[in-house]
Amino acid sequence: MKKISILTAMFLFATCIIFSCTKETVNPPSDPCTGVVISINPSQTAPTTGQSNGSITVTATPNGTYTYSINNGAYQSSNIFNNLAIGTYSIMAKNADGCTSASTSVTLSATNPCNGVNIILTPTTTFADVCPTASNGSITLTASGSSGYTFSKDGGTTYQASNVFSNLAAGNYPVIVKDVNGCTKSQSVTVSANPGGVKFNLVRNLMIAKCGSCHFNGGSLGGVNFDDKCNIVTKWDRINTRCVIEGTMPQAGPLSTSEKQIITDWVNAGHRYID
Repeated sequence: MKKISILTAMFLFATCIIFSCTKETVNPPSDPCTGVVISINPSQTAPTTGQSNGSITVTATPNGTYTYSINNGAYQSSNIFNNLAIGTYSIMAKNADGCTSASTSVTLSATNPCNGVNIILTPTTTFADVCPTASNGSITLTASGSSGYTFSKDGGTTYQASNVFSNLAAGNYPVIVKDVNGCTKSQSVTVSANPGGVKFNLVRNLMIAKCGSCHFNGGSLGGVNFDDKCNIVTKWDRINTRCVIEGTMPQAGPLSTSEKQIITDWVNAGHRYID
C-alpha cells in the first residue's frame, strides 16, 4: 500500500513538470499611446460682429499624420475650421495610432472693423442770413478714407444718405460721418451768420459812431434800437429822411456830405442787409 502511494505521488509530480514545461506564457499587447504626448497650437482669425467668417487653424506636434475635431465632433483631415462665429470652441488632434491630445479651448472674439480706418471729414458751409432772419445756411460734408457713408448733423441721432444739409440757421452743428462698417468721424461745424454787405456795414458803422449813445447798447430813443441789425434795414426810410434829406439827425449835428453819401449809396442799392 505504501508503495502504491509513492508511485502515485511520483506520477503526479511528473505530470506537473510536463504541464509546466509545455504551458505557453501570453503577454498583453503594448499600448501605442504610452508616453505619447500630442500638443496642439491653434491660431485664429477673428470674425466680424454678427457674421460667421472666423477660423481656427491647428498645428499639432510632434510631426505626424493627424486628424482634427472641434467641439467633440467628427475628426477631419483638414487642420482648418472655417465659418466660425464669435464663441468658445474645444479643439483636439488625433494621430494615426488613435492617440489624442488634450482638449484645448479657443475663444473667438469679434474683430473691430474700424481698426486702421482713418476717415477724413472736410466740411464746407454757406452763411445763414440774418436779416430778414432766415434758416438758409448749409453744410456740405466731404468724406474720404472709407466707403458707404451716411451723414448726421445732430450728433448721430439721425443719418441721411445725402452729404448736404440745407435750411440751417446760424449756429454750431455736431456733424458725424459713418461708413459701411459703422466707423465714424465727428466734428463740430459752425454755420456763420451772414456778416452783411459792404454798403450795409458802412451805414451801420456810421450809425454806431454818430448815434451810438441813443440807439445802440440798449438805447432806444424814439422807440428805435439798432442793436438788432434788421432794425436798420426796416428803418431805412427814417434813417434816410432824418440823416440825409432833413439833416435833423443825429442830435450831435448833421452828417458830412461824404457820410450822407454812404447812406444814399446804400438806399439806392436797395437798402438791404446783403448788398
